[in-house]
Amino acid sequence: MTRAEIIREAAREAGPAPPGGYAGRLLRVDLGSGRAWSLPWTPEEMRASIGGVGLGAGILYDEVPAEVGWDHPENRLVLATGPLAGLPVWGTGGLTVITRGALTNGATSSQANGFFGASLKFSGYDAIVIQGQAPRWVYLSINDDVVELRDAAHLLGRDTWETQDALSRELGLAGHALSVYGIGPAGEQLVRFAVIAGDYGHVASKNGCGAVMGKKRLKAVAIVRGTRGLTAADPRGLIQAADDIAYDLKTD
Repeated sequence: MTRAEIIREAAREAGPAPPGGYAGRLLRVDLGSGRAWSLPWTPEEMRASIGGVGLGAGILYDEVPAEVGWDHPENRLVLATGPLAGLPVWGTGGLTVITRGALTNGATSSQANGFFGASLKFSGYDAIVIQGQAPRWVYLSINDDVVELRDAAHLLGRDTWETQDALSRELGLAGHALSVYGIGPAGEQLVRFAVIAGDYGHVASKNGCGAVMGKKRLKAVAIVRGTRGLTAADPRGLIQAADDIAYDLKTD
Protein backbone atom coordinates (compact mmCIF):
# COMPACT_ATOMS: atom_id res chain seq x y z
CA MET A 1 0.00 0.00 0.00
CA THR A 2 1.50 3.35 -1.04
CA ARG A 3 1.47 6.49 1.01
CA ALA A 4 -1.02 7.99 -1.44
CA GLU A 5 -3.43 5.17 -0.62
CA ILE A 6 -3.33 5.88 3.09
CA ILE A 7 -4.92 9.12 4.22
CA ARG A 8 -3.47 9.93 7.57
CA GLU A 9 -3.74 12.87 9.87
CA ALA A 10 -2.83 13.05 13.52
CA ALA A 11 -5.67 14.57 15.52
CA ARG A 12 -5.05 17.59 17.72
CA GLU A 13 -3.24 17.16 21.00
CA ALA A 14 -5.85 16.38 23.61
CA GLY A 15 -6.02 17.96 27.02
CA PRO A 16 -7.45 16.26 30.10
CA ALA A 17 -10.87 14.70 29.61
CA PRO A 18 -13.64 16.95 30.95
CA PRO A 19 -15.54 15.80 34.05
CA GLY A 20 -18.66 13.73 33.64
CA GLY A 21 -17.22 10.92 31.53
CA TYR A 22 -16.94 12.82 28.24
CA ALA A 23 -13.77 12.68 26.16
CA GLY A 24 -14.42 16.21 24.91
CA ARG A 25 -13.72 15.76 21.19
CA LEU A 26 -15.59 14.72 18.06
CA LEU A 27 -13.74 12.96 15.24
CA ARG A 28 -14.76 14.23 11.80
CA VAL A 29 -14.04 12.19 8.66
CA ASP A 30 -14.65 13.35 5.08
CA LEU A 31 -14.43 10.25 2.91
CA GLY A 32 -14.51 12.25 -0.32
CA SER A 33 -11.37 14.26 0.45
CA GLY A 34 -9.80 11.65 2.72
CA ARG A 35 -9.41 14.19 5.52
CA ALA A 36 -9.85 13.47 9.23
CA TRP A 37 -9.79 16.04 12.00
CA SER A 38 -11.01 16.47 15.56
CA LEU A 39 -13.06 19.26 17.08
CA PRO A 40 -13.80 20.05 20.72
CA TRP A 41 -17.35 20.45 21.94
CA THR A 42 -18.41 22.40 24.97
CA PRO A 43 -19.91 21.30 28.30
CA GLU A 44 -23.03 23.24 27.33
CA GLU A 45 -23.36 21.16 24.15
CA MET A 46 -22.79 17.98 26.16
CA ARG A 47 -25.56 18.87 28.60
CA ALA A 48 -27.93 19.74 25.74
CA SER A 49 -27.26 16.41 23.98
CA ILE A 50 -26.79 14.10 27.00
CA GLY A 51 -25.80 11.10 24.87
CA GLY A 52 -25.27 9.75 21.38
CA VAL A 53 -28.86 10.02 20.14
CA GLY A 54 -29.14 13.69 21.08
CA LEU A 55 -25.76 14.51 19.59
CA GLY A 56 -26.47 12.68 16.34
CA ALA A 57 -29.96 14.14 15.98
CA GLY A 58 -28.54 17.63 16.38
CA ILE A 59 -25.90 16.98 13.72
CA LEU A 60 -28.52 15.68 11.26
CA TYR A 61 -30.75 18.69 11.94
CA ASP A 62 -27.92 21.20 11.49
CA GLU A 63 -26.01 19.61 8.61
CA VAL A 64 -28.34 17.48 6.47
CA PRO A 65 -30.96 19.49 4.53
CA ALA A 66 -34.40 17.98 3.98
CA GLU A 67 -33.72 17.41 0.28
CA VAL A 68 -30.62 15.28 0.97
CA GLY A 69 -31.53 11.59 0.70
CA TRP A 70 -29.98 8.61 2.46
CA ASP A 71 -27.70 7.87 -0.50
CA HIS A 72 -26.37 11.41 -0.94
CA PRO A 73 -22.72 12.02 0.00
CA GLU A 74 -23.81 14.84 2.31
CA ASN A 75 -25.82 12.47 4.48
CA ARG A 76 -24.07 12.00 7.81
CA LEU A 77 -23.26 8.70 9.47
CA VAL A 78 -22.69 9.31 13.18
CA LEU A 79 -21.19 6.62 15.43
CA ALA A 80 -21.60 7.93 18.95
CA THR A 81 -21.29 7.03 22.62
CA GLY A 82 -22.93 8.19 25.82
CA PRO A 83 -21.37 9.73 28.94
CA LEU A 84 -21.17 6.37 30.74
CA ALA A 85 -19.23 4.55 28.00
CA GLY A 86 -15.78 3.62 29.26
CA LEU A 87 -16.75 4.02 32.92
CA PRO A 88 -17.28 1.03 35.26
CA VAL A 89 -21.02 0.63 34.59
CA TRP A 90 -22.42 -2.55 33.09
CA GLY A 91 -23.77 -2.47 29.55
CA THR A 92 -22.59 1.01 28.57
CA GLY A 93 -19.71 0.21 26.19
CA GLY A 94 -21.68 -0.05 22.95
CA LEU A 95 -22.52 2.53 20.33
CA THR A 96 -25.38 4.43 18.78
CA VAL A 97 -25.66 4.86 15.00
CA ILE A 98 -27.50 7.97 13.80
CA THR A 99 -28.16 8.70 10.13
CA ARG A 100 -30.83 9.21 7.50
CA GLY A 101 -31.76 5.60 6.91
CA ALA A 102 -32.15 3.73 3.63
CA LEU A 103 -35.41 1.97 4.42
CA THR A 104 -37.57 5.06 5.04
CA ASN A 105 -35.22 7.89 4.01
CA GLY A 106 -35.90 9.36 7.44
CA ALA A 107 -33.76 10.05 10.48
CA THR A 108 -33.00 7.00 12.58
CA SER A 109 -30.97 5.81 15.53
CA SER A 110 -29.94 2.27 16.32
CA GLN A 111 -28.02 0.86 19.26
CA ALA A 112 -25.55 -2.03 19.43
CA ASN A 113 -23.67 -3.56 22.34
CA GLY A 114 -20.05 -4.67 22.37
CA PHE A 115 -17.14 -2.45 23.38
CA PHE A 116 -16.85 -0.06 20.43
CA GLY A 117 -18.07 2.91 22.47
CA ALA A 118 -15.63 2.32 25.31
CA SER A 119 -12.73 1.90 22.87
CA LEU A 120 -13.72 5.13 21.12
CA LYS A 121 -13.80 7.04 24.41
CA PHE A 122 -10.40 5.62 25.41
CA SER A 123 -9.10 6.99 22.09
CA GLY A 124 -10.23 10.47 23.10
CA TYR A 125 -13.46 10.84 21.09
CA ASP A 126 -17.15 10.91 21.99
CA ALA A 127 -18.34 10.30 18.43
CA ILE A 128 -17.28 9.85 14.81
CA VAL A 129 -19.10 12.02 12.26
CA ILE A 130 -18.67 10.63 8.74
CA GLN A 131 -19.57 12.52 5.57
CA GLY A 132 -18.87 12.23 1.84
CA GLN A 133 -18.30 9.16 -0.31
CA ALA A 134 -14.96 7.43 -0.75
CA PRO A 135 -13.71 7.03 -4.34
CA ARG A 136 -12.93 3.38 -3.57
CA TRP A 137 -13.67 0.94 -0.75
CA VAL A 138 -11.87 1.82 2.48
CA TYR A 139 -11.94 1.06 6.16
CA LEU A 140 -11.31 3.57 8.94
CA SER A 141 -8.53 2.73 11.40
CA ILE A 142 -8.27 4.59 14.72
CA ASN A 143 -5.36 4.17 17.12
CA ASP A 144 -5.47 7.05 19.61
CA ASP A 145 -4.50 10.15 17.58
CA VAL A 146 -3.53 8.19 14.47
CA VAL A 147 -6.53 8.12 12.11
CA GLU A 148 -6.19 6.42 8.72
CA LEU A 149 -8.35 5.48 5.76
CA ARG A 150 -6.98 2.19 4.47
CA ASP A 151 -7.74 0.21 1.34
CA ALA A 152 -10.51 -2.36 1.90
CA ALA A 153 -10.56 -4.17 -1.46
CA HIS A 154 -9.39 -7.39 0.22
CA LEU A 155 -12.36 -7.26 2.61
CA LEU A 156 -15.12 -7.09 -0.01
CA GLY A 157 -17.51 -10.03 0.00
CA ARG A 158 -16.69 -10.98 3.58
CA ASP A 159 -19.34 -11.05 6.28
CA THR A 160 -18.77 -9.03 9.45
CA TRP A 161 -17.24 -11.91 11.42
CA GLU A 162 -14.82 -12.65 8.58
CA THR A 163 -14.00 -8.95 8.31
CA GLN A 164 -13.18 -8.75 12.01
CA ASP A 165 -11.02 -11.88 11.75
CA ALA A 166 -9.14 -10.41 8.76
CA LEU A 167 -8.51 -7.05 10.46
CA SER A 168 -7.47 -8.78 13.67
CA ARG A 169 -4.80 -10.67 11.72
CA GLU A 170 -3.81 -7.56 9.73
CA LEU A 171 -3.41 -5.37 12.82
CA GLY A 172 -2.07 -8.09 15.10
CA LEU A 173 -4.71 -7.50 17.76
CA ALA A 174 -7.55 -9.56 19.20
CA GLY A 175 -10.14 -9.61 21.96
CA HIS A 176 -10.93 -6.31 23.65
CA ALA A 177 -7.76 -4.76 22.20
CA LEU A 178 -9.60 -4.23 18.88
CA SER A 179 -13.23 -3.33 18.20
CA VAL A 180 -14.52 -3.64 14.62
CA TYR A 181 -17.93 -2.64 13.27
CA GLY A 182 -18.75 -2.93 9.59
CA ILE A 183 -21.00 -4.26 6.87
CA GLY A 184 -21.29 -7.55 5.04
CA PRO A 185 -22.30 -8.30 1.44
CA ALA A 186 -25.83 -6.92 2.00
CA GLY A 187 -24.46 -3.50 2.93
CA GLU A 188 -22.03 -3.58 0.02
CA GLN A 189 -24.95 -4.23 -2.35
CA LEU A 190 -27.05 -1.46 -0.72
CA VAL A 191 -29.82 -3.76 0.50
CA ARG A 192 -32.25 -1.32 2.10
CA PHE A 193 -32.45 -3.20 5.40
CA ALA A 194 -28.72 -3.99 5.72
CA VAL A 195 -27.24 -3.68 9.21
CA ILE A 196 -23.98 -2.55 10.78
CA ALA A 197 -22.56 -5.34 12.95
CA GLY A 198 -19.42 -5.93 14.95
CA ASP A 199 -17.58 -7.33 17.94
CA TYR A 200 -18.75 -10.79 16.85
CA GLY A 201 -22.51 -10.59 16.84
CA HIS A 202 -23.66 -7.17 18.05
CA VAL A 203 -25.94 -5.42 15.56
CA ALA A 204 -27.22 -1.91 14.82
CA SER A 205 -30.20 -3.09 12.82
CA LYS A 206 -32.65 -0.26 12.20
CA ASN A 207 -33.63 1.51 8.98
CA GLY A 208 -30.88 0.25 6.69
CA CYS A 209 -27.93 1.99 8.33
CA GLY A 210 -25.68 -0.65 6.75
CA ALA A 211 -26.76 0.49 3.28
CA VAL A 212 -25.75 4.06 4.18
CA MET A 213 -22.31 2.79 5.14
CA GLY A 214 -22.14 0.83 1.90
CA LYS A 215 -23.11 3.84 -0.20
CA LYS A 216 -20.21 5.71 1.38
CA ARG A 217 -17.92 2.78 0.41
CA LEU A 218 -16.87 2.39 4.04
CA LYS A 219 -16.44 -1.31 4.76
CA ALA A 220 -15.57 -1.10 8.45
CA VAL A 221 -14.33 0.99 11.37
CA ALA A 222 -11.56 -0.59 13.45
CA ILE A 223 -10.62 0.97 16.79
CA VAL A 224 -7.61 -0.06 18.82
CA ARG A 225 -8.41 0.20 22.51
CA GLY A 226 -7.11 3.67 23.37
CA THR A 227 -4.84 4.80 26.16
CA ARG A 228 -6.71 7.82 27.53
CA GLY A 229 -8.43 7.87 30.88
CA LEU A 230 -11.90 9.13 31.81
CA THR A 231 -13.10 10.98 34.88
CA ALA A 232 -16.56 10.81 36.42
CA ALA A 233 -17.99 13.91 38.09
CA ASP A 234 -18.68 11.83 41.22
CA PRO A 235 -16.55 8.65 41.07
CA ARG A 236 -17.75 7.22 44.39
CA GLY A 237 -21.37 7.96 43.59
CA LEU A 238 -20.97 6.34 40.19
CA ILE A 239 -19.54 3.14 41.68
CA GLN A 240 -22.35 2.98 44.24
CA ALA A 241 -25.02 3.47 41.57
CA ALA A 242 -23.38 0.83 39.35
CA ASP A 243 -23.25 -1.62 42.27
CA ASP A 244 -26.94 -0.99 43.01
CA ILE A 245 -27.87 -1.66 39.38
CA ALA A 246 -25.77 -4.83 39.32
CA TYR A 247 -27.44 -6.05 42.52
CA ASP A 248 -30.90 -5.42 41.07
CA LEU A 249 -30.00 -7.30 37.89
CA LYS A 250 -28.82 -10.29 39.89
CA THR A 251 -31.74 -10.44 42.31
CA ASP A 252 -34.84 -9.29 40.35
